[in-house]
Amino acid sequence: MTETEIVIVGLGPTGATLANILGGYGINVVVLEREESIYPLPRAVHFDDEAMRVFQSIQLADQIDAKVRVNCGTRFVDKNQDLLLDWPRPQEIGPLGWYPSYRFHQPDLEADLNDGLSRQETVQVMRGCAVTGIMQDDDGVSVYFTKDGTEAQIRAHFVIGADGARSVVRHSFDCAWEDLGFRERWLVVDVKLTADRSDLGDFTIQTCDRTRPTTYVRCPREWRRWEISLRDDERDEDVVRDDFIWPHMRPAITPDEGRIERRAVYYFESKISDKWRDRRCFVAGDAAHLMPPFLGQGMCTGIRDAANLGWKLAAVLRWGAPDALLDSYERERKPHTRVYIETAVNVGRMMNDAETAESLTHAINPDGSAQMKSISRGLVDAIGPGLDKTKGMRAMQPTLKDGTKLSDAMQGCLGLLVKRDVPSRLDDAPAHLRAFSGHDHPEVLDCLNELDCEAIIIRPDFYIFGTVNAHDGVPLDDLLTELAELNLI
Repeated sequence: MTETEIVIVGLGPTGATLANILGGYGINVVVLEREESIYPLPRAVHFDDEAMRVFQSIQLADQIDAKVRVNCGTRFVDKNQDLLLDWPRPQEIGPLGWYPSYRFHQPDLEADLNDGLSRQETVQVMRGCAVTGIMQDDDGVSVYFTKDGTEAQIRAHFVIGADGARSVVRHSFDCAWEDLGFRERWLVVDVKLTADRSDLGDFTIQTCDRTRPTTYVRCPREWRRWEISLRDDERDEDVVRDDFIWPHMRPAITPDEGRIERRAVYYFESKISDKWRDRRCFVAGDAAHLMPPFLGQGMCTGIRDAANLGWKLAAVLRWGAPDALLDSYERERKPHTRVYIETAVNVGRMMNDAETAESLTHAINPDGSAQMKSISRGLVDAIGPGLDKTKGMRAMQPTLKDGTKLSDAMQGCLGLLVKRDVPSRLDDAPAHLRAFSGHDHPEVLDCLNELDCEAIIIRPDFYIFGTVNAHDGVPLDDLLTELAELNLI
């Protein structure tokens, strides 16, 4: 029987990202994946700056960045394709160190994540493995699976299910989905252009039409996507036919201008798992939550799960942190995810109901302002000092004096940014706490001045643990004591 520290079930973007994170800490990981190879056609098509920063932390951002395109934003139009509302996305590098929004081709991303895993000495990927059972006891978890018709077993300290909506790992919890009330059937069509259609533009186009909402997505290279809402009386076998698809694509395109590479009927749903942890087992990504695609945040949310859980598992297995730290995974991620699901549901309902500029702007902002804002909400119940208002917010990413970005310099560690000299108390600090002084790095000083604080501690998933505020914050010694009480230093 094989033994390892962690088993990850599922090698989609969430599982592969988590495996890369854990491999960076030297943790022994076995990934069990049912499929023999990467699925060759698009599925998810969007990720944001927060996801790119996680990819940066596993040394894959530059590799991924070479194959994506910066997203211009979304235009909401009526059934005649007349503009109702613009939602442009910034075309400048943001405070996290990356553009706020990207379009990507999922097979490219999965290939890059797998390439990263091939360089991880402590990560083993096993394809063609179907997990059949999971048994927990006081000492560990046994995972049963079949490969090439042969039954096998592997033993681990922890198991993470990143195995999708029908997760075997979540099923072992015997827990239910909480349904947040959205379920619609849509046809997803991926097309490769065979003729110049630059007139389609680079914006995502959401057609707001009560009878047939549709979405057009500009993807990298020659790839384009259409998503078409379906009625209850339309059968799956009928709507995947060419004679249904081409007339319903808005903006319009003809068979002479593009080739359909994929057509699939999906139920867009809004669900969240009742439990994200059961003793030594966890769920992440689509195994923990499902959301409609209208914000492009489904995969992004799974990447956040991986970043949150990854460093906490490392803290328990390598830094001596208590097992109770892992309870904060669900406590932090579940309400944060709920906000994104509820917002995506609202956008979907808005597409169904709003057919005029007035109704659309009111749906977005009850005060009538025609401005759609992006979500940048922090963690609701984050670990850290109880009264710190910045706790759980996303941290900015300054560039250090030598040109290194902060996340690269942190290398999976806790980061301490201070305006002045690094406290002598940290002379004997563990290697997983890295300090950066505003004296030495001007952008660190700028970051602290913008936050109006004297010091800040940044977690390995790039959320703020706590700050020292000159006016009402806790002293730095107290902040460091909070870390020590969690056995993080």
